[in-house]
Amino acid sequence: MAVLMFVLGSIMGSFFYCLGTRLPKNENILTSRSHCDYCKHELKWYNLIPLFSFIFQKGKCSYCHKKIASGHFWCELSTALLFILTSFYFPIGYDFFVGLIISSLLIIIFVSDFKYMIILDSPMVISAILIIILKFIYYDSIDVLISLISGLCLFLVMILIYKLGNFAFKKESLGGGDIKFSFLMGLILDFKIGLVALVLSVFLALPYAVASLELKKNSEFPYGPFLAGALFIVFFHYDKFVLLVEFLFNF
Repeated sequence: MAVLMFVLGSIMGSFFYCLGTRLPKNENILTSRSHCDYCKHELKWYNLIPLFSFIFQKGKCSYCHKKIASGHFWCELSTALLFILTSFYFPIGYDFFVGLIISSLLIIIFVSDFKYMIILDSPMVISAILIIILKFIYYDSIDVLISLISGLCLFLVMILIYKLGNFAFKKESLGGGDIKFSFLMGLILDFKIGLVALVLSVFLALPYAVASLELKKNSEFPYGPFLAGALFIVFFHYDKFVLLVEFLFNF
């Protein structure tokens, strides 16, 4: 199972990197062939073997010999490891498939938001649809309705935070993608656990935000990766966060 997840994860990681780097530039990933970013030479199948092609080519294009972005390799490796971790945590079932979806979103958002400050709509929409389908398969319509309401409530909370942030800082405090992603968080987690995930994302983002302000003198930074990271942590340790919420609300 670990070998299968590693192979699948590395292949999907290559695809996720393409999504995260091409869609923000409005490139068609379905019809356009893979090519070198420098010489534009169309790549052969042996140039596209996840992980191994990068290693054998020593991180350089086979045609123009310029350095290939190392993001290709790290994205493929990270996705493979996250897929293996998911298979270790969950048996085949609802949590397993949702874990793969969250891992995939985490990689795509890391690439697109750190590189272009954009959280793509299409991966979020597809993920939401897949999660709703999975809930219909493994649960019932009442659970689906509750999840949708939780997503909507968390979305409204994020809009409120956005409005208050705009008023306090006199400028855009959150990106549209961050707000939309909160719906997905509520859809996967229930409302209370979703709120905990939002708070956790702030603590995850704080060191990076401070460093960005001090070193780059820039108050704008990609928040999406920290939202996705918080969702990942909370989902994979859901039972512990449920106990935390029960303690806080019964205190």
